[in-house]
Amino acid sequence: MRVMILVPALPLNTDDIRGGVHSAVANLLRGFVQLPVTVRVVSFNKEVSSEQRSRFSDNIEIVYCPEGRFPLHSLNYLLKCAPQVRKHIGEFRPDLIHYEASDAFLFTKLFGLRGVKHLLTIHGIAMAEGKVNKNFRYKMSSYFNGLVEKIMFPKNIIHLSSYSVRMYGRLKINKYSIIPNAVMEGYFALPVKEATENKLLYIGGIDRNKNILFLLKGLKEMRDRQKTFTIDILGGFKDQEFEKEINEYIRLHALAPYLNFHGWVPQSAVMNIVAGADILVVSSLQESLPMVIAECMSAGKTVIGSTVGGIPEMISNDVNGYLTDNTDVGTLVAALDKLHNNTEKVKALSLQAKTDATNRYHCRSVAEKTLSFYKELI
Repeated sequence: MRVMILVPALPLNTDDIRGGVHSAVANLLRGFVQLPVTVRVVSFNKEVSSEQRSRFSDNIEIVYCPEGRFPLHSLNYLLKCAPQVRKHIGEFRPDLIHYEASDAFLFTKLFGLRGVKHLLTIHGIAMAEGKVNKNFRYKMSSYFNGLVEKIMFPKNIIHLSSYSVRMYGRLKINKYSIIPNAVMEGYFALPVKEATENKLLYIGGIDRNKNILFLLKGLKEMRDRQKTFTIDILGGFKDQEFEKEINEYIRLHALAPYLNFHGWVPQSAVMNIVAGADILVVSSLQESLPMVIAECMSAGKTVIGSTVGGIPEMISNDVNGYLTDNTDVGTLVAALDKLHNNTEKVKALSLQAKTDATNRYHCRSVAEKTLSFYKELI
């Protein structure tokens, strides 16, 4: 079987991947390495001026194509990238085309896929993100992307969660499968810690949707109760105004001694920081099925997550982690209170998280499920 995977802006150096869709693609490719499938990944990047090719494995090639010079991605996808998709279809002759991004990226379909069947993995839900985003520019961008997605929605879909199925239930779909994102093997190799050090972890872009202020308020409440935690924060701010707001909160409440801002960390270093953590906190206002939760569960970490999107499908409350109401800091404080200096509880939750993740997220099993769905489609 020959499959062409389309994805925007995949970094030339895979160590520069910052999670999300790009991590999902890279991990799926790792699962495909020993399976009977030939894959060409076509990525459109602003950082290349001419086509570049690299070999991921004997059966997987990555082609980096110039996105184009228009300031708007949508114009580049329509006028510059669509003809290149057609060219690669003619050259590679795939049995199937797999879109790993929707929104305006679907403009690359408009000049024709030559009758080749195609499918889409839904990683984010643009309309839902628009509803929770307070920044006008990002809100309008999300709504525009959601409208494009609705108009050009493919008929074959991979959903990450049942939540995604419900969100798109009104659209006509021929076939779909629920397959979560894959996690690389290295996370599964990390041992569960023998003793808790009250070390929390935050991973991802720092914006209003990720709701880091909720986490900081919980940290303050626990500090005031004389039950201190520290937080390793991996990721960067996307909005200067929001950065000022967060820094002012940290200053007013003297939280700096408990925080370690790492910025964006190369993939090769992320795993070491994850290994030293005890508890991941994801307090987002909107999520589909967060890659970071799957990764940390695979590493044997307790996860505290908000009850939004597909997160409740990942976390069983008081079994492999805790669910919280992201509008009520008291629910976060209650979970942290149970876990502070409680090695027995943290270890039990972490062991169960690792077991659950092994059954759901290992890159080999995810790749096998994906390949099985490919075969069903063709």
